[in-house]
Amino acid sequence: MKKSVILAFLVLLCLATLEAKERTLRVGLGLEANMNTGEGYALGRSFSLDFQFLKYIVNGVTLTISDDFKIFTVIEPAIFGRWYFLNLGLKEGGFFVQGDLGASLVVEASETTPHILGGLTTGFRYPFLGGDYYVEPFVKGGYPFLWGAGARFGCRF
Repeated sequence: MKKSVILAFLVLLCLATLEAKERTLRVGLGLEANMNTGEGYALGRSFSLDFQFLKYIVNGVTLTISDDFKIFTVIEPAIFGRWYFLNLGLKEGGFFVQGDLGASLVVEASETTPHILGGLTTGFRYPFLGGDYYVEPFVKGGYPFLWGAGARFGCRF
């Protein structure tokens, strides 16, 4: 049941993106601190790919890998839907809120434990150099990571 719901959501996400009038592809790399470990904090590195298909709506995917540099690693592939609710006159930027849905694969002492990932992220995308590049500080909360904060840097294609 869960697999079919996730598959249906992915298909709808792809179809909505393909039918977009404003097609903008962006790629980003990020760093974050999060509560992805059982004890203490973790450093996360992320890769994101997003498609703008309406003026204020963006869909995309992220892959975040967090670890405590010892024995604990978390791999989080996720899809997201983002809404820019206040752009302050910035083209392709502004304040946003996004919903995240995916998986969290916890690797500890050679054992992998899967979890469903769900969360909310809010932040501000600041485009510069004509909107071809951006910097994006953000904070997030959800399950199983509890909280995270960081920034991404990316470019538009």
